[in-house]
Amino acid sequence: MRKVISLFLLLSCFNSSVKAQKEGRALVDSLVLSLPAVSNDTLKARLYNRIFNELTVLDVAEAQKYARLGLVHARQMKWPKGIAVFQNNLGQSFSHAGQYDSAMYYYELAQATYVRIGDWYNKAGTFNNMGAAAQNIRGDYATAAQFYFKGLQEAEALQDSTLLSLTLGNVSNIYSLQKNYPKALEFGRKALKIRERAGTPDEVATSLESLGKTHYASGDTTAARDCFQKALVIYEGLGNMMGLAATWSGLSLVYGPDLRRVLEARIKSKSLWDAVNPLHAEAITNTGNLGLAYLDIVRYDTLHRVKYGDVIPDNKVLLLQKAAEHLKTAIQLAGQTGDMDSKSFFTGALAEVQEYTGDYKQAFYNYRLFKDMQDSVYSQDTKNKIAEAESQRVLDQKNAELKINQLALSNQRKTMWGLAVGILLLGVIGVLLYRQSKERKRSNELLVELNRELDNANRAKSRFFAILSHDLRAPVARLISFLHLRRNEPALLTAEQAAAHEKQITTAAEGLLENMETVLLWSKSQLEQLQPQFTDVSTAELFKYLQAQFLYVQEGVLGFDMAKDLTLYTDENCVRTIVYNLTSNSLKAVGSKPNARVYWEAGERDGQFFLSVTDNGGGMDPNLLLDDQYRVAAAGDVRSGLGLLIVKDLAKAIGCTVMLKPVEGGSRMELVFRKVTSITLI
Repeated sequence: MRKVISLFLLLSCFNSSVKAQKEGRALVDSLVLSLPAVSNDTLKARLYNRIFNELTVLDVAEAQKYARLGLVHARQMKWPKGIAVFQNNLGQSFSHAGQYDSAMYYYELAQATYVRIGDWYNKAGTFNNMGAAAQNIRGDYATAAQFYFKGLQEAEALQDSTLLSLTLGNVSNIYSLQKNYPKALEFGRKALKIRERAGTPDEVATSLESLGKTHYASGDTTAARDCFQKALVIYEGLGNMMGLAATWSGLSLVYGPDLRRVLEARIKSKSLWDAVNPLHAEAITNTGNLGLAYLDIVRYDTLHRVKYGDVIPDNKVLLLQKAAEHLKTAIQLAGQTGDMDSKSFFTGALAEVQEYTGDYKQAFYNYRLFKDMQDSVYSQDTKNKIAEAESQRVLDQKNAELKINQLALSNQRKTMWGLAVGILLLGVIGVLLYRQSKERKRSNELLVELNRELDNANRAKSRFFAILSHDLRAPVARLISFLHLRRNEPALLTAEQAAAHEKQITTAAEGLLENMETVLLWSKSQLEQLQPQFTDVSTAELFKYLQAQFLYVQEGVLGFDMAKDLTLYTDENCVRTIVYNLTSNSLKAVGSKPNARVYWEAGERDGQFFLSVTDNGGGMDPNLLLDDQYRVAAAGDVRSGLGLLIVKDLAKAIGCTVMLKPVEGGSRMELVFRKVTSITLI
């Protein structure tokens, strides 16, 4: 005789539709690492739920941690459905840990919220979870059956395949535990067919495992072995440790007289359960059955056909000692979790071990305790309550259908003409109101858009001409002054002075051209709402571009760090304009100093890329990057005029942060970019 407790598949209340390529612990680790980067509250809540569901079959304690974090996050969002989902998750984690009262507390909280917001899908799922807690922790099959049939009624109303298969599987387990195997196979096969049509391998494996246990309990060992082996292949492919643990426990049942294979399968199952959740009902059952496997060797291996070794001592006393140790552990854990069925069964087995060791007094005491508990668990009253729960479900369905038909017949004649006239009038009124509303909405949207465009245009124009008046006047005035001097007083200039003035004229003209180019680009970004075009940009190529633009700069003044080539995901034209203006400003700052130095470098810090330009031009006021003071400076400081304003506007457009850091004898401008590429995994 072997005890079989069904593995309950947790219902995920809402799952992400994204199918990750990773699985198991690697998937969980990647999801946890992505948490800090998620800024959207709803997406973050869904990510917490996804992590919980993945951890459920890997580490129950860690799964409970993320259920609590998700509940805190959902409460901060004031999102009722999210709160209920994480309450349900906490109920599941406590259920797996064998804490019945805590599990039911959170299930009832979630159920009340689902009813309040009209979420019938998750209401049905919670009924299943409550039934699983009553079944696996307390061994209260009558209460479990009531919850399952309530969930089945809700699932049938919704016509949802996932809910239907889940609930049918749970009802099958209840009938199997009550030794009603024809009913158990009937409901179990219905669940398997639904899951095979839906193409959900994890759930198909769960159905196969459950059917395997039912076949074994009914005496069909061949069918049981076939189901277990199919489930094992699926679980191994998915990396589902909890499923593997349960299936190895099931396979031990079909090895028959091969006592060593039975023992090895039980030990393998126990090692998996110890890693996942040693308090799970299935884990407790396997521990007890491992003790029975040691007892079977004493009872049946009289010819010493079993291959003895490290796990199977060739000593009757040691074998009975191992049997007693595992049975006592199972009894203690079953009592801790409230599983009276497991506790009673393994108490009877322990009595048999004690009989073999000659402790007849303790054996008699445990046998009496076993009989008392068995009478309670498998009483006729319990069976009647389960049958009553199913009958009540059918009766409720028939009564609901009868009431609906009666109401339809009584109201049909009374409302026919009234509805016809009312619908006609409401239709006319609705059309008129709809047309009026659409016209009003269209007019309001047009007015708002026109006002916004006008306001933006006025502000852009004022800003544009205020800056333009300053940044173009100075170089034009210098250029005209130089030309007048050369034309009117050429004799006043020596050859060296004439050459110097020509150089100044050329420099002034180049500065004017530079300002005109930046003004045109800035005006386009302001008046045409420039939209950045993001692509991968190499920092090495960017530095080569700057070298080409400033070939006239004296050798040794402008330098670049070419050792590290980073890839930025940004707008190439915008970032080129930004670094060009910053380079120009730094060169103006250092002027013609004998030790003038402007140096560009690229690097990586705190998970972000940065570009920085450092000069020894005497430093710069960090308040120039603040909005109000910035605009004042833009009209009065050549170094931080239009060029710095363009830097700020374009940096904002591409999501880049500009920072000014004072250094000894100069200043350092940094551009900080998010560390992303054109391909982002979510």
